[in-house]
Amino acid sequence: MSRLAAVGGVSAADFGRDVEIPFTAVLKGEQSSLEALGHLCGQPGGVFREWTPKIVGSAKRSIRDHLFPVRPLLTSEVRGCPCCLREDIEGSTLPSHRAMTFRSHWLIHHVSLCLRHERELVVLWKVSEQTQRYDTSTQFRLIADRVMDESLGGDEREATDFEIWFDQRLTGGPHEKTWLDDHPLHAASVFCRLLGTALLRLQGINASQIAPGSVWACYQSGFDVARHGAQAIRRELQKLNHCAEPRRGPKAVFPSLYDGLAYDYVDDPDFAPYREVFAQHLRESWPLGPGDELLGTAVTVRKLHSVRTAAEETGIDSRRLRKLLEASSMIDASLPDAWAVFEAEAARPMLASLINLTSAKEFFDAFDIGRSQFNLLVEDGILQPSLVDADTKHVWDPREGRAFMDRLLIGAETIQQAQHGWESIAKSAQRLKLRPADIIRAIWDGRIQRVARNAQFDGYASIHVYHDEVAQALAQETPSAMSLEMFTKTVGLGNPVYLNRLVRQGHVPTTEMRNPRTGAMQRFIGTEDAAAFYLRFTTLRILSRAKGTTWQSLSHRLRAAGVTPFSPDGFDYGHVYLKKDVEAALAD
Repeated sequence: MSRLAAVGGVSAADFGRDVEIPFTAVLKGEQSSLEALGHLCGQPGGVFREWTPKIVGSAKRSIRDHLFPVRPLLTSEVRGCPCCLREDIEGSTLPSHRAMTFRSHWLIHHVSLCLRHERELVVLWKVSEQTQRYDTSTQFRLIADRVMDESLGGDEREATDFEIWFDQRLTGGPHEKTWLDDHPLHAASVFCRLLGTALLRLQGINASQIAPGSVWACYQSGFDVARHGAQAIRRELQKLNHCAEPRRGPKAVFPSLYDGLAYDYVDDPDFAPYREVFAQHLRESWPLGPGDELLGTAVTVRKLHSVRTAAEETGIDSRRLRKLLEASSMIDASLPDAWAVFEAEAARPMLASLINLTSAKEFFDAFDIGRSQFNLLVEDGILQPSLVDADTKHVWDPREGRAFMDRLLIGAETIQQAQHGWESIAKSAQRLKLRPADIIRAIWDGRIQRVARNAQFDGYASIHVYHDEVAQALAQETPSAMSLEMFTKTVGLGNPVYLNRLVRQGHVPTTEMRNPRTGAMQRFIGTEDAAAFYLRFTTLRILSRAKGTTWQSLSHRLRAAGVTPFSPDGFDYGHVYLKKDVEAALAD
């Protein structure tokens, strides 16, 4: 359409208005507009429909019946191959800006190379306004001289197997069958990139070291494995396991791959086959327990033990335990203690027969509690010996220690280091002149919601709380209420503007009281106010802790059930829901 407009020396938008074929409608791929344009040119509408991106739903475009997300497809930067454009000019008698033709596959972000010339695509122009951006003849006029003098030119390199396969699938050309052919093209391409990025760790390369112009190598690396199917993928994932200790969690080993499949594409059914392959790998080789998550779902029951986790839970010496497990052919003798896994349930009788009660020192050392913390927890009844008034010091059951830890970690998030207000229970209690038991009981009864497992530490030392929330909930020097900002963080609403809006519109009660630090009167969420909130509303964070799963999976379930965030008056209150609606939708 832009080339037709150029004949009359007008813009594509003005030309569309003159012939009553809106340029915006053509850009959306609307069938009636494409048919009208075809009639105007004396060409069947199908000629334009084949390569014109067509709107499908609210967030996708279809090119040759392959769906791609609209956001990366229609960026302000327009890429192309100057060699192709130069051939257009040299093979035509038309003015250069009318001779050049834009190829639609240049829009697809998975494409970075012209296969014909084996040259990298380059940015031809950058324009924010859409009708100007895709008025190609107007833009070609501006770059024609640079195309001809070859000052625009991409680097030369050979096409990869992935790039050839992608082009053949997009165009419908014949190609060697791969496992990926059974799945949609965009999802298959994204998975290749995510997998290839993860595999770079086997060469000692982190994702942060990948230059923007080198992402094509990630696609190829992932494709070279994924083309052969699920078993080949799991073999490579198994190699990656040993790049970190399991206690750091899968995200530490496969950061972008994990985030992509667990969160970014969790609602896209096209990624389900890849999620299942990855989930199966984690289920079969990772010793996940409470405090961990499996692709966004909190783990509540341990399926696999490693020698290390079993020794920690039972108090059995790891060397002795390993010998027994090897003799029973329950573990792979070539793997280290952290990765030598076995079925937890199948080994339960054997482990139970080996468990010995331990001394207090052995107990608190096993769970990294620290002597002073241990004494305080015993004094306050948080930890109790299994035998009382016995004539032995071995009265502590390691299983009780593990149960104590697991109860604290239900619904906890994983952090790689303590920052942005996170403190260990011991440190937070010390700062506020509280006893650790006060914090622990507040976690158990739900007054403290933000709990994390710090992957840098083991045992009790790894359990962290958000200090400001603890201060608001328990510290004696603060009001017996929470500020609106802290209550927002506690319930997981994200932005304080949402809670302020709920208060202003009369949906949430508050209590006006004097701030002891500033002396100013301000609104707080008092005990009764909080109770009223919890009685009527819930949030994804509250649900996550209550259900033992992640907010992402709960959000997906609520959307599937037709439950939408609370907004009776049209205001945006964030992800807060009526409790009665949620309970009905999530009822077992």
